[in-house]
Amino acid sequence: MVRRRGALADSMSATGLGLSALWEERDYKACGASMECRGRFILGKLFDRDTRMLKAAWLVAFGTRVLGPPEIRTDEITKSQWQVILSHMGASPDEIIDVQTRMGRA
Repeated sequence: MVRRRGALADSMSATGLGLSALWEERDYKACGASMECRGRFILGKLFDRDTRMLKAAWLVAFGTRVLGPPEIRTDEITKSQWQVILSHMGASPDEIIDVQTRMGRA
């Protein structure tokens, strides 16, 4: 059985989460080179966007570990874990690569 996706679903997956707008925010710029600060900023935005989805993505990426400090430092999230989190949240492939690069995981 072939499952068809609607035009809306196709356009949403193509556009992703709109993360590029975040990089111009004052709070992101204030992070400077701090990977921990950048990671907290990104996860905070994802948390605000869809808490339940982020918690589900976190569980897939980390197993039983709890979302947030002190369990996981955001500067310790691996490239593959960022990919899992972001893809579950609906990020486009380009957005995933952008975040991985910004987090020093390219």
